[in-house]
Amino acid sequence: MTKPNNEFAALVTAVTEAIKQSRKYGDTSEATIRQLAEEAVRQHKKPKAAIKAVRARLHSIMAPYLGDPDYDAVAQQLSAAFAANDQVHVNQLCLASLEAHLSTRERLPIMTDFYQQIFAVTGQPQAILDIACALNPLALRWMFPEVGERWSVNGERLKFYAYDIHEPRINFINHYFQLEGLEPLARVQDVAMHFPQEQADVALFLKEMPRFTRNYGDLGRPLLQALNVRWLVLSYPSISTHGGRNLTSRYRDFMHQLTDGLHWPITELLFEGELVFVIEKQLNGR
Repeated sequence: MTKPNNEFAALVTAVTEAIKQSRKYGDTSEATIRQLAEEAVRQHKKPKAAIKAVRARLHSIMAPYLGDPDYDAVAQQLSAAFAANDQVHVNQLCLASLEAHLSTRERLPIMTDFYQQIFAVTGQPQAILDIACALNPLALRWMFPEVGERWSVNGERLKFYAYDIHEPRINFINHYFQLEGLEPLARVQDVAMHFPQEQADVALFLKEMPRFTRNYGDLGRPLLQALNVRWLVLSYPSISTHGGRNLTSRYRDFMHQLTDGLHWPITELLFEGELVFVIEKQLNGR
């Protein structure tokens, strides 16, 4: 048994290293790559086939086609704008970053109203979890347009936890947080492997549950149950990207199935292009 186990471990390491050295997926969390490599090696005897399988999974999970800014360049520009106290330029750079990713780009026309309506239900949070965050933390200034006193909410410093598996993205978000005077609480963490443990008022999971379900099956419900928050905010595209098909009924049914039996009160908010469910978790449903 020792030899096959050693061979398996060696092949997993070889596949992991091959992916980490690749230009397209090398910046992905190594823990995620290794997990996928283990699955691929169990299914494919040849390293090339296993590497190809891991790349296919990462393409679905990472969705690189959704877009990214030049993180190093924008980080430098943000540093200069903050140093000059040029708040207009800071806002412009944040908006440009949000526009670089399809998910947040689609939300730009409704962004201020989006968060106003959500926080009207939840109350203004002092701590947020942004699950599979992509570039959404750059919307911070539109989430809290009235917050003065250096991100103080009801006398407490805002805590913004953000989770993603793209290492340069997390480094960039933490750089931005520090420029804003916030703790660098963005983390390279695969939430499918390790559910976030931090306590917060609100957890955001925006337009990610369909892909999460496609990649991880029925893990969405246990993830939501595990999150240590009072409020869950899940959103879905209300119109399909290709063809303009209305998706509201489909995702209402999906949410009903996802939360069936949990007895969590749900408030639905419908925006142009995005359907939002604001869910109050109940202790007996956790």
